[in-house]
Amino acid sequence: MPEPNVVTKTKLVTAKKSYTPQLWSHHQLLNETPALCAEKGVSILTSLGFNSVIKNGNYVYGNFNMNRAAIKCVQVNEQTFVYTAVAGADVKLVEKLRNEIAWKL
Repeated sequence: MPEPNVVTKTKLVTAKKSYTPQLWSHHQLLNETPALCAEKGVSILTSLGFNSVIKNGNYVYGNFNMNRAAIKCVQVNEQTFVYTAVAGADVKLVEKLRNEIAWKL
């Protein structure tokens, strides 16, 4: 029995961005476990008004209007290295959100 000929068409779609995203980050060492750091991250994002806050292991992320924040907690020797990043269109708001998260850690 002959195999059927399969024809596929590919269409290129270009997403237009209305802005260039700003990315602000921060890192520090904490004297707590990565699990506690991640729980604290959930609490911080929730208290700042972020929605869709998701915790996946020791990684936390959420949305605030058109901004996105991520907090990653990793064990390093006896401490936890925490990396925070916030991205969005408004540079002042992105900076403010990053600062608020960093201060609360």
